[in-house]
Order: sequence, then C-alpha cells, then structure tokens
Amino acid sequence: MKLQDYRNDFYTFSGKASDLNRQLAFAGIAIIWLFKKEPLAGLTVPHELVLPGLLIVTSLILDMLHYCVASALWRLFYRRKEKIGFSEEKEIQHGVWWERPIWIIFGLKILCILSAYVLLIRFLWSTIAYR
Repeated sequence: MKLQDYRNDFYTFSGKASDLNRQLAFAGIAIIWLFKKEPLAGLTVPHELVLPGLLIVTSLILDMLHYCVASALWRLFYRRKEKIGFSEEKEIQHGVWWERPIWIIFGLKILCILSAYVLLIRFLWSTIAYR
C-alpha cells in the first residue's frame, strides 16, 4: 500500500469514529429520555443519569469544536502558505503542533461518550438487577 492509501484509511476511520460518536450521543439522550419521570418538582430524570447526560452534551459540544478548530487551523495553515507564494501543487509539511489540538479534542469527545456509556450501562444494570 502507498502512504497515501494509509492516510486515506486514517481519514475514513477517524471520520467514521466521529459519526459513530455522534450517533451514540443521540442514542444516549434517547435512553435518558426513556427514564424521565413525571415532573412533580425539580429534576425529571433520575439523579444517576444527570452526569451521563452532561458527558453526552459535552461530547456533542466537543464534536462541533473538533471540526471548527480543525477547519480554522488548516485554513490558517494554507492561507499562510498561499501568502508567501506556495503553489497549489507543491508538497509541503506541517509541524506536529498543528494537529495536536485537533487530536486532543477528538480524544476528549470519544472519552466523554465512553464514560457516559459506562455510567448508562451501570444504571441500566442496576435497574434490571433490582426488578
């Protein structure tokens, strides 16, 4: 395989991971919604589901931030290169620091959704075990 093929695989899998992360977030919100209570006063979801809900929302915010930061960084990178006269066809390299913020946010959004699902599974398991 050529190096470009590995890069294309990387883009495919990281994009798919983001898509699945987003789908899991929406599914997690649906699961929490199933366990909401009739509002008497105060919170309408079980207390045990508040933290998973916050983690899911945080993951969705990080998902948006991930793409916004990536697009801003890469635009800044290519505009700098354009301004100093690089042609569109020239092979160029970038430093690892250009990708680090993108990877940190990517990792955090995945970590948030995984943590939320650990808590959701614990809640569901305890709910099933006590019935």
